[in-house]
Amino acid sequence: VAAVRRGVGLIDVSTLGGIDVYGVDAAEFLNRIYTFAYKKQKPGTLRYALMTNEAGVVIDDGVVCRLNEDRFYVTATTGGVDGVFRKMLQWNAEWQLDVTLVNVTSAYSAVNIAGPSARDVLQSLCDGIQLDKDAFPYLGVRQGRIAGIPAMLLRVGFVGELGFEIHVPSHCGEALWDALMNAGQAYGVRPVGVEAQRMLRLEKGHVIVGQDTDAMSTPSELQMDWAIAKTKPFFVGGRSLKVLQQKPAHRKLVGFSCDAGVALPREGHLVVENEQMLGRVTSCGMSHMLGRIVGLAYVPTQLAEPGSRIHIGVDNGIVDAVVEALPFYDPDGKRQEC
Repeated sequence: VAAVRRGVGLIDVSTLGGIDVYGVDAAEFLNRIYTFAYKKQKPGTLRYALMTNEAGVVIDDGVVCRLNEDRFYVTATTGGVDGVFRKMLQWNAEWQLDVTLVNVTSAYSAVNIAGPSARDVLQSLCDGIQLDKDAFPYLGVRQGRIAGIPAMLLRVGFVGELGFEIHVPSHCGEALWDALMNAGQAYGVRPVGVEAQRMLRLEKGHVIVGQDTDAMSTPSELQMDWAIAKTKPFFVGGRSLKVLQQKPAHRKLVGFSCDAGVALPREGHLVVENEQMLGRVTSCGMSHMLGRIVGLAYVPTQLAEPGSRIHIGVDNGIVDAVVEALPFYDPDGKRQEC
């Protein structure tokens, strides 16, 4: 964690799903499949992609990269990509749009290089890609070569630092990793494992679909209404969300913190009051960077305001926690956008 926050780290993200979407109706297709808007998305940019089912329940997320007018590269979650691809095929069998869909997950390896020194490490390996902020801003997509390997770079990440997600042909993954490790030696580069990555994302308050969501989670409950295009005539789940928005949500996913010295709440531990279950913890960990325990939990709407006090049942009793605004770390996002 410290390597990414203070220097640079490498995260293997090859298990992420990848889908090629191309054809004259590609933008229209994605506009219907995901909650956000993609028809006016400019080539060379990426946008967050939230997927809901017909009931308005969140079932996956990723990013949509527009490579040119009629071609997109879409990422999906590791465990969800096959289901997402099936859904895409099923919907287009009904819509009959002029679009081709190819699951390219196994065709790519990917590495996320993240940290204040990420740009410096990449600089010596780049060919045909300008890395400065003006030429390659946050939420941009560029294609070129890294260490002689054809690559697609995404200015995005899960950890809240300056970062580049590098996608290369799968047979080049090991060569890319070795080149980045060698180039990063002068900057103290470190490989970053799954547990460290999950703490980094937790400090930024990023949701993991399937861990922080369940079979009832809506964008409103996840406090992700910002990811819904309000003026689109249609998207899968849109009609259900309009109905749900007329009713007050009974629960919200919130950030919370506890003092460093208390027993650590775990995923699945209950938020309680007077022996009544009010909600549950979905993610939690000790943040040494922040100096306190932080986590995500579902709580009743009336307890969702920052500053509200909640109680969590742990193995040895009850611990007190305070609801906090998200993200816990770098709330203005300046570090990842630099």
